[in-house]
Amino acid sequence: MKIPFTLRLAYHSLRATIRAGLIFVCAWIFLIPANANDIDALGARLGSQYPPGLRMMRTARIVVAVAPPQAYDMIAMGVGRGITPLMVRIAFVQMAAGHVMPASTRAGSLPTNDSARDIAGPKFIQVD
Repeated sequence: MKIPFTLRLAYHSLRATIRAGLIFVCAWIFLIPANANDIDALGARLGSQYPPGLRMMRTARIVVAVAPPQAYDMIAMGVGRGITPLMVRIAFVQMAAGHVMPASTRAGSLPTNDSARDIAGPKFIQVD
């Protein structure tokens, strides 16, 4: 029995569309440089094309947008007993928001010394 031409055409066009979508998603994750929103969310310096954490953030955005609630259950089972599906969901939402790197590595998060008492010589700490 041969499947009618229109059904074969519909099947192959759907398959090609899904493959093209997967290729686009992979290209978006690995090849496309960060835009201003990504740089701002990651807290990176302006002008950096591929800041640290960009791929993790984009992957988390895809998981948050597409994954059903059962995916968080499966991830929690794979990670270990102490992690609940709610914790996994919160972690993915935070990573999708750009909080993938430690706060100390984000641009502008390092403390600055704005004191008017700066001296040119050595600085000593006195402990009482």
